[in-house]
Amino acid sequence: MSCTSEEIAEKRRIAIERLNARKKCLESQTNSSGKATTERSNVLPAQAAAAAGANNKTPLTISTFYGGNQSSFGKSSSSFQTKRGSPALPYAKPAPKNATPSKVAPVFVRTVTCACSIVSDTRFVVETNGFNEQMIEIFKQIPSKSYEPNTKKWTFEMKDYSLLQERIATLNPHVVLGGIPKFVMQEFASGPKPKPSRICLNAIEPSIVESLLAFQKEGVAFAIDKGGRALIADEMGLGKTYQAIAVADFYQQDWPLLVCTTASTRDSWAHKIRQLLPHIPVHSIAALNSGQDYIGECRVLIASYSMMERCGEKLLDRGFGMLIFDESHTLKNFKAKCTTVAMALAKRARRVVLLSGTPALSRPVELFTQLQMLDGKFCSFKEYSTRYCAGKQSNFGWDATGQSNLAELNLLLARKFMIRRTKDEVMSELTEKNRETVVLDPSYLWTNEEVEGNMSSYAADYSTSKGRQREEALIKYYSVTAEAKAPAVCAYLKEVVKENKKFIVFAHHHVMLDAIEKSLSKQKVDFIRIDGSTRSDLRGALVERFQSKATCRAAVLSLKACNAGITLTAAHLVLFAELDWNPSTLAQAESRAHRIGQADNVTVRYLLAKKTADDIIWTMLQRKQETLSRVGLCNEDFSDASSVQAPCNAGNIEPFLNKSLSPGSGSRKGTLDGFVQRSSPAVPPKQQPTSSTKSKENACFDNFLSPDDDDDDLAGLEL
Repeated sequence: MSCTSEEIAEKRRIAIERLNARKKCLESQTNSSGKATTERSNVLPAQAAAAAGANNKTPLTISTFYGGNQSSFGKSSSSFQTKRGSPALPYAKPAPKNATPSKVAPVFVRTVTCACSIVSDTRFVVETNGFNEQMIEIFKQIPSKSYEPNTKKWTFEMKDYSLLQERIATLNPHVVLGGIPKFVMQEFASGPKPKPSRICLNAIEPSIVESLLAFQKEGVAFAIDKGGRALIADEMGLGKTYQAIAVADFYQQDWPLLVCTTASTRDSWAHKIRQLLPHIPVHSIAALNSGQDYIGECRVLIASYSMMERCGEKLLDRGFGMLIFDESHTLKNFKAKCTTVAMALAKRARRVVLLSGTPALSRPVELFTQLQMLDGKFCSFKEYSTRYCAGKQSNFGWDATGQSNLAELNLLLARKFMIRRTKDEVMSELTEKNRETVVLDPSYLWTNEEVEGNMSSYAADYSTSKGRQREEALIKYYSVTAEAKAPAVCAYLKEVVKENKKFIVFAHHHVMLDAIEKSLSKQKVDFIRIDGSTRSDLRGALVERFQSKATCRAAVLSLKACNAGITLTAAHLVLFAELDWNPSTLAQAESRAHRIGQADNVTVRYLLAKKTADDIIWTMLQRKQETLSRVGLCNEDFSDASSVQAPCNAGNIEPFLNKSLSPGSGSRKGTLDGFVQRSSPAVPPKQQPTSSTKSKENACFDNFLSPDDDDDDLAGLEL
């Protein structure tokens, strides 16, 4: 016979009641026995029995053992029924006396999360991951509500943020609101900000103001409006140096001035300062070349980042009141000693101006140290990374390599720290820039099976590895790709030289730079080469030679050493023999030619090779570029590049090889002997070739066998 859950609960309750009654009975019997034993020596047995009967009115019977009258079996006790508040559950643990039951989390209830982020100076958006009817009703009751059917998002005015918080809190835990951080709300609480006034320009050297364009004056006014602590992030080639010198002239009372830049641009900075600030004595402008230099009396000191790192204590003792950090993205790593010294200098200085066309090279986390130099009390690293880098705790510590709320970060930067203009926005008269990808001739890449096997093995290592090993495998793959591409790049340059125009070619590895240099020298082309080993005092002369001398037709440049700080507007064609990990580095390199002063259209060509590391890096570049574009830090689009094939002088030999391999042929497959012996096989009657087809095949065959002066050099190129 089966019992219901109610019957089981009732039987269990009765059993517990019996056990409790039995315990009470045994306790009373023990007490009575103790008293009777004490009185036994003074009273008669009968009296003792009577006393025992008086003390123990309920005899020890079967009904007493089971707790009361037998007739009550199966019925609930009236006294127990009044005590219990609710029916007992089977096998449930009894709650402790006088204990308040804790609130149990709704495990099986789905929670709808609302994520808030700012989309303009006056409005914020709420994105939900589910539907809740009460939540929608609350949204509809907010006065400034606005619903976008296409994106299915609700937007509200900033003034209604507190009201929305209070009403959504009543739906907890069914609806949870992810709020906007306090440091963000404080910045946007005052509403839209007016444009900075240009009255401050009257206090700047008139010759500088006259040399500035309209958008450059706006940048100077912005930096002064921020108290001389700002990030000027105009696109490369828009004159950030002029704006920084103008801001420095406005704050002359806070000098001495320290300019930190790359080693290759120290001389150009000194030249610009002497040119734009003629009232500053020449002996007051110095460059820090070694740790032994005396800097006690200079008003303007120009130092490279490496010298700043080595002479940190010396610079701190001098007490610079104004700092200019050119190419400030160099300070992206907060663990580097160079960044630590820069942070210490920024804390003591009253004015800090950062210059960078690419403040973040690949991730939002790279901005934090630069923002800290401008305002150290803005927010902590944990707050910043949680909000904008999708920060999370991992097995290896705090992970801040992601990205989140990028639209809000873009607004925050433009409102508090940064001013950025692109060439398309402010330079409508600037010439166009066309980007192309050129697929190199594979016949120069896979010269033997060993090279192809090595490339395949490195590709397999990259695809199967993870984490740090994956990065190391890609670096090796990248290096081997340079060796494999060198002959194909040189073959393509041979065609470029025939176009009779000035061009720039960028490369990273020395093996590629050396191969290009050897190829141009073989063709007797006048060119310049600048890499990391070129002395800084010679760079200016080399650049001037390329710019002014018509016979100097090529510039072979290192991608890392020459992507900033030089102007090569005499070139109309920019070639990239190799790629780089960061899209910002490539964009900076492109701007060496496409900048103010360029009179003609600029063509940028990326020389790519299939089945090499280029396949991986090109995809990686497009992914990083998309992330930076959402923050407003990269306006280039590498995905819009048109693709072309590199010309092949040798023609295509595959049709002849296919025709030469008849089923019964005895010659070895793919040999030239077989091709020569069977180049004119019998043709089936139904597929007689036309005269035009024969002429094309003969021309291609003649082109293949025609001698070329550079074929032997390219085939036997020493890498």
